Amino acid sequence: MKSEIYFTTGDFAKLCDVTKQTLFHYDQIGLLQPAHKDEKGYRYYSYTQYDAMYVIESLKEMEMPLKEIKGFISETTPATMIELFKEKSRQISEKIDTLRSIQNTIEKKIAITEQAIKTDFGEIVLTEADAEYLYLSAPLLSRNDSENRAAISDFYKVCMKELHEKYSIGAMIKIDNIEQDDYDSFDHLFAKTDYTDSLPLMKNDKTLQVTGYHTGQYEDASITYDAIFDFIKDHRLKPLDYLYAEPILDRISVSDSDEYVTKITVPVVE
Repeated sequence: MKSEIYFTTGDFAKLCDVTKQTLFHYDQIGLLQPAHKDEKGYRYYSYTQYDAMYVIESLKEMEMPLKEIKGFISETTPATMIELFKEKSRQISEKIDTLRSIQNTIEKKIAITEQAIKTDFGEIVLTEADAEYLYLSAPLLSRNDSENRAAISDFYKVCMKELHEKYSIGAMIKIDNIEQDDYDSFDHLFAKTDYTDSLPLMKNDKTLQVTGYHTGQYEDASITYDAIFDFIKDHRLKPLDYLYAEPILDRISVSDSDEYVTKITVPVVE
């Protein structure tokens, strides 16, 4: 093999998966100049420049400005290269974690929606529920709106940053409130999650539960609640302490608020 093999600008651009204009620009700003120019001014690149081009494009992908990339390349040493690459590796890991979190959120929303479209929303059923863990917000019993807003904000911050959870979130209401036709006094927000020892969690043991579905805006849910509690009474069941309301079809799934669906679950004993 010859000691040096040159590529035309077009061929080198194809090799590096960039445009010829990109190479022209890098030449103009002194970031990556051709290995050789002939007497007619044609540019030629060496295959040995591929590594440099890969580094440039990788750093650019990490949103590092071309001016900074040029400064790094023109003054690079083993020590500065190691320092920069370690920092970029850390940033890449953070970005991967963020993308995995987004992917997890998307996949959960898909699963919830796929299950929803298979469900008969007019049916009320008694089933056996497995044990599960819930992360709860601070109590929302205060009549001070600013305190409730703070509790909700803190809850969502933990859900987003630590649980990476967005779509398994609902509200808990005391059964005593429901029996007094108070459907709007939420005691807590909750997020279903796998067990973790880094956060205080509430465990719901394996139990029977009655499940029904409300179609439409939540403010109109009283008829659905009445039907669920009539079912509980007719089957001689006793509700436990809380009712759980979870939106399963919302503004992300349907465009008409009259088609929103809330899953309503009441743990019971015989």
